[in-house]
This record gives sequence, C-alpha cells and structure tokens, in this order.
Amino acid sequence: MSNLESPASSTASASSRHDVDEPSPFEGASGNVLEGLLSDAGGESTFDSLAVEARSALPATWLARYAFAAVRNGFLIRQRADPSGRATAVDAVGPGCCFPLDRSLAAYGGARVLGYAVTRSQVCLCDSETLERGVAEGGPVALHIHQLQSETIARMERLADARARPGAAAKVAALLCALADTLRPGAGRIPAEFLQRDLAGLVSIRHESVCRVLREFGRHGLISKDSDGILIADRAQLQAV
Repeated sequence: MSNLESPASSTASASSRHDVDEPSPFEGASGNVLEGLLSDAGGESTFDSLAVEARSALPATWLARYAFAAVRNGFLIRQRADPSGRATAVDAVGPGCCFPLDRSLAAYGGARVLGYAVTRSQVCLCDSETLERGVAEGGPVALHIHQLQSETIARMERLADARARPGAAAKVAALLCALADTLRPGAGRIPAEFLQRDLAGLVSIRHESVCRVLREFGRHGLISKDSDGILIADRAQLQAV
C-alpha cells in the first residue's frame, strides 16, 4: 500500500457516463436493501447509473439534479469544503451503501467538493422529485430509504468518533475498525485501494502519522498487510488502543 499517492483534488475531472458497464449485483450487507429499493421503485430505470474513474472527483454537477446516490460497486470518499475550497473527508462509502446529495451546496460559496472515487465506481443516482414522491407514498420504498439513510448516519458517526479520539494511534485504531465494519462487513480488512493518505484524511491527521501507527500495529500483531489490504488480526487489542 503506497503512501506516496494523494487523493483527487477538487479540480480533478471525473469520467461519468451512462451505461458504462453491464450492471452487476449490489455488493455488501446493504445490497439486499438497495436491490429492494430499486425493485419497489420500479426498477433501475428510476435511477441513472454512472461511472466515476479511480481517483477522480465526484462531479459537482450532480447537485443540480440528484438528491440521493447509492454505490453499486467500488469505494468513494465523501468530502465537504468551506468557501475557501479546503476539503474535509466526512464519509467512506462502499458497495450497497447510499449517501444524500445536499442540493443546497449548489448555491454554496467557494469550491463545491463532493469527494472522490477511491476505485473505479458505479453509482446509481436518483433525482429529488422521484425521491420525494417515493417517501411521500410511503410503503416499502420509504422504509428502504429510511433504513439506508439510518445506516449512512451510523457510518458517519463511527468516523466522527474515530476523528475525535485523542492521539494518532487511537484515531487510526478506531478508523480501521469502522472501515472494516462498513466497507465490506465480515471481511475484517480494509481494501488495498485505500492509501495511507485516504486514511489520514478521514481522521484529519498527517499521512506520515498513519504510516508510523500502522507500522507499530503491525509490529505488535494487531494488523497485517498483504496485496488485498490491511487485515485486522487482533480486533480486541485494536479496540482497546
């Protein structure tokens, strides 16, 4: 896992186009909920399916039309920016998970930053009118949206908790546990595509600090690293940091 690459900036271009690949089944524990939402909402035709290339910015133009997004495959990091354009990572999204698109950002001063794709990703996007109609009609669609939104809040709260921990070691330990639980539940690992700069951005510390902490965790047997990423070897000890 290289620590020399950096995530896409707010000015990076994204390759987004319709029907880029044949749709694949949603991955992840939330995939069944998302498939249910698509089915109850009248199929995937209700959503626009677009691709974003690895390390490309999520297009700010999404804000003009869409209110709700779901990741079919791949991994994203969501960001918020202040009027000066300084971006802060606020969420890491994996397959089968959703996130809201705050349309008020379209009128927000300064750079509009939504985040970037960690890997090449396929994203399903729903416009605000369709989303509001589905919620207003109630039934399974509203239930699925509520469940997915609740999972989004819980996921972001885990990251906020990691960011608030005292000291780099405690921040990174909590982050690793959170990502392992939410990106690919049950796998017990963080995918190799997540660079140390990505991890550092999620807890607002320097990537050199992440490198040092990961090295210490590996030396004490809390984690191991291979071509598939970071494997959590001793969850109990990692949670106790």
